[in-house]
Amino acid sequence: MGLSFMRIDQVVMSGDGFYQSMAYHAYGQLSLSSFVLQCALCLASIALAYGVRHWALVRLRWQGPWLRHVRSGIQTMGAAVVTVLFLSTLFWGGRVLGLSAHDLMVLWKVLALTLWVLAIRAGGWFFRHVLHPHEVLRIFLHLFEWAAVAVVVLTFFGLFQPITAYIQAIEFSIGEQVFKGANIVTGVLMGVVALTVAGQIADVVDRLLQRYARQETIQGNDALILTRLFSMGIFVLTLVGVLVSSGIDLTTLAAFAGAMGIGLGFGLQEFVVNYVSGLYVLLERALKVGDYVTIDKITGRVVQMSSRALVVRDAVGTESLIPNSSVIKGVLQNHTLSNDDFRVSFLLKIADVADYPRARELILQSLKNAPRVLPDPAGDVLIASVAAGEVTLETSFWINDLHNGHKGLISDLMFDICMLFRSEGVLLASEGADLFASAKALTPKALGTEWLLR
Repeated sequence: MGLSFMRIDQVVMSGDGFYQSMAYHAYGQLSLSSFVLQCALCLASIALAYGVRHWALVRLRWQGPWLRHVRSGIQTMGAAVVTVLFLSTLFWGGRVLGLSAHDLMVLWKVLALTLWVLAIRAGGWFFRHVLHPHEVLRIFLHLFEWAAVAVVVLTFFGLFQPITAYIQAIEFSIGEQVFKGANIVTGVLMGVVALTVAGQIADVVDRLLQRYARQETIQGNDALILTRLFSMGIFVLTLVGVLVSSGIDLTTLAAFAGAMGIGLGFGLQEFVVNYVSGLYVLLERALKVGDYVTIDKITGRVVQMSSRALVVRDAVGTESLIPNSSVIKGVLQNHTLSNDDFRVSFLLKIADVADYPRARELILQSLKNAPRVLPDPAGDVLIASVAAGEVTLETSFWINDLHNGHKGLISDLMFDICMLFRSEGVLLASEGADLFASAKALTPKALGTEWLLR
């Protein structure tokens, strides 16, 4: 007994197409009742396996990265695993009852077929969830996985050879270039495999460069430039190699490249402009991931730099996609280009200008006690404006951890300053206005004639 599902031991597999398949010869080797019973058991095992998989996915609500991988594994391979268990139980149960492997050939061959399908799906799951490919590569992996499953199933029923013969017979020409069906299918399959491998290599190179960038071995912008150039180069070379191996003449390929260039000039012009603009921004080092910038009245931190656009996250968490061409054409304000120092300021109003020296001293004391405020450059407190009943003070200071936010820091400083003002008798503008209103309410005119008679 082997794991081959394409032949039966000691049986000559004659015939063409379906009549050469294992399924047809098993029908001829077994009695009708045995063949039908085993087919029914196989179908019931597959149906029960999908039912068990559905039950497991509904009942098991797991969280966490590794548990999500387990759940994904159940979704991908669960039905095949349960089918293998059911068919193995039925097969070895029949052997215990005294039946030979030849008598149970349908169960055994379907079990072998399911093991091959399980191996293919397990390989696809491994590449998708362990190597972490991006979405395009996931699509390619799905296509390759299901193509392999289709080949296995069609071979089991003897339909793969007739289909390949029909495809090989296809032949047509466009101009002087002759296209054959076999070359087209081979080129598509090679393209899926080659682009999947090339994309995975590019992804691995990207991760290595990003890791070196985090270790400050190379700059982050240099890592992005190398990643994009390497990805573009490997995909172009892979595409050219697949087209040449598919039987396309180099002259035709050159004409195709010229037509593609015209198409890029019109249909994909904006994409090309953004791609080139992104490379220019990286080469110019105008900004990098983590910088705090203002572009087109959008202020926030750069969290991603893709081939087409920047992703800027503002203070409330909104992420804006800004095309790379807008960065080149518009005004870019990088608040942390040369260093991470960032100036923060806020306003406070006190009631009396005579309290300014004491208020300034208390505010500077509060800034000195705040661990996030930089001692150099030193903070300062200036009079911004003077009006009736109020003096506006502008407090400014520097921080170098803007990624932690600054509104919470301002709130903490204001609270600390107000508590110091209260303990030292420095009145805020609103408190001074309240005291003035209270004093005005105690004038003789407000108290009336009863106050005069006392």
